[in-house]
Amino acid sequence: MRDPVPASCQLALIAPPYDRFHDASSLAMREVIGRKGVAFVWWLMNAAEQKPEFEFLRVRPASVPLVIVLPPPEDVLQTMPLLGQLRRLHPRAVLPIGTMDSPRRIRDLLNVPPSPFGETVAKYLTRRGTLRDPGIERCVQRIFELAPEIHSVTQLAKRLYTSRRTLGRQFAAAGLPVPSHWLQFARVLHVAVHLQREPQAVFRIAMNMGYPDGFTLSNQMKRLIGMRPTELREYVGWEWIVEAWLEQEGL
Repeated sequence: MRDPVPASCQLALIAPPYDRFHDASSLAMREVIGRKGVAFVWWLMNAAEQKPEFEFLRVRPASVPLVIVLPPPEDVLQTMPLLGQLRRLHPRAVLPIGTMDSPRRIRDLLNVPPSPFGETVAKYLTRRGTLRDPGIERCVQRIFELAPEIHSVTQLAKRLYTSRRTLGRQFAAAGLPVPSHWLQFARVLHVAVHLQREPQAVFRIAMNMGYPDGFTLSNQMKRLIGMRPTELREYVGWEWIVEAWLEQEGL
């Protein structure tokens, strides 16, 4: 049984401090969807009645993840027209009813890092239209995969079996930030998901990820996504972090 939310609510928002669901049927609540760390939870009940909700969720901002909760088996027939189209909504998760549909459990689910890390982030960037070339998508995927291990573009180019100059030209031709910016952000994103999930001190996580100290990490995070590590820990999810960086880069 889901946590406090009006019985008639089929579409809810969850937002910091993640202690309750908010009925998203009101326009006032939908105004918060542009904020960081928010997500939709959609209880699928009746396809005929929920087609407008489906269309609303289909065009929601890319930074807002969606968790879909399926109906009990005896009500599945009423949802059949929409079941085959759920992939169009790019949900973060599709859950059976009663398993994780409480604010605390949804928060924990949203806190799960992208997996596989590089592929998931690269596909997200392709879906939102940032990456348009399959070759660049593969390059970006590798950057996010390699970020915990490498700290310079020279190292990156070697691992990609190319030269710094060639790599830079590829990104410039695509109208994208230079490879060093991608590498810096990829490292920050890896740190961010650790910060969200682990209670370790910031300086310890920073040093584990190759930063000389927590101060250096904090300054780079502030420059890249506009937020310090202690602030970031108040929010869950990774999509909004990607969007924050893209905004800083003017994309």
